[in-house]
Amino acid sequence: MSLFPDPRRIVTGHNDSGRSIVVADGTIPCEPTPLNCNFAVLYETQAFPASNDGWDDPVQARTKSLANDKGVVLRVVDFPANTKTLFHRTESLDFGILHEGEITCHLDDGVRVDMKAGDVCVQRGTIHGWTNYSDKPARVYFILTAATPVKIEGKLLGDEGFEREHVESGGVASASK
Repeated sequence: MSLFPDPRRIVTGHNDSGRSIVVADGTIPCEPTPLNCNFAVLYETQAFPASNDGWDDPVQARTKSLANDKGVVLRVVDFPANTKTLFHRTESLDFGILHEGEITCHLDDGVRVDMKAGDVCVQRGTIHGWTNYSDKPARVYFILTAATPVKIEGKLLGDEGFEREHVESGGVASASK
């Protein structure tokens, strides 16, 4: 069930003469997940820094996890009204930009942070979960960048709280070329 219009993605690049062109302009469908929210991966890189040479649309391939250990994932997440997601951690530095609605970020120490449209949450490898307490859906844009796992007193705090097959998304044939 679509909560918002599918996001439009515009990607620029270069022609054979080096002039700027639009290489993709179209909508990317938001897919339901088993996590009580919908995903649309708008872009993913597999290296950092990324290469801007050539054009192969990364959303044609399936994103295998929430983040990747080599690059960046740009994802839209739509949270239905009155829903809660699982507590999880990724080995990444995440920027969550609340575009529409209201959402609450919960941390594993019991802290609750209420967000309104325009607020930004920077997740630095922490365990967290999201709850939409309102009667309206919420849309968050997430940029997840590769990061080393957090290390506390010799213990690595890696990915946890989710199954990769539940967060795979993308690989859409309908993305514009």
